[in-house]
Amino acid sequence: MGYCDEFYKKDNILGYTGDLMDKPTVYFADAGALNPRTVEVNGQQQVLVKFGRITQDHPHKDNIGRGKAHECYSYSISNILQKDGQEQAQECVYGRRELKTIGMREKGGEGEHLSFHRSRHRFESVTSGNIDILALAITAFPNAKDKVHED
Repeated sequence: MGYCDEFYKKDNILGYTGDLMDKPTVYFADAGALNPRTVEVNGQQQVLVKFGRITQDHPHKDNIGRGKAHECYSYSISNILQKDGQEQAQECVYGRRELKTIGMREKGGEGEHLSFHRSRHRFESVTSGNIDILALAITAFPNAKDKVHED
């Protein structure tokens, strides 16, 4: 049995960064489908999104494998333009409270969309043409990153 098998499954693949044919990092997200979990924020019910990623190749070997599955109501991933004209993926949450919820820190005040992770590459969405390739990471990397065990 692998780390967070109930979450790290084909149906939850969101997309990837890196070279599709050469150990891409695979991103996962799950909003609960027909039975979403919610949390009240400022008097409003917000759907909780579980998210994580499988890193297949990285210069730091303790960063390879399944990442910790986090959950919050304001997760997003998008590409941002760098000064050199290249795009790179950026994962964000909304406000310091959310950063604290997922165990991350970043400078910025409440009410700001704050980045907690930048990829080295552009984010590409999952498609019917690449999902089977991306799903290979699930069985190839059943264990948590060594970094996860340090938490």
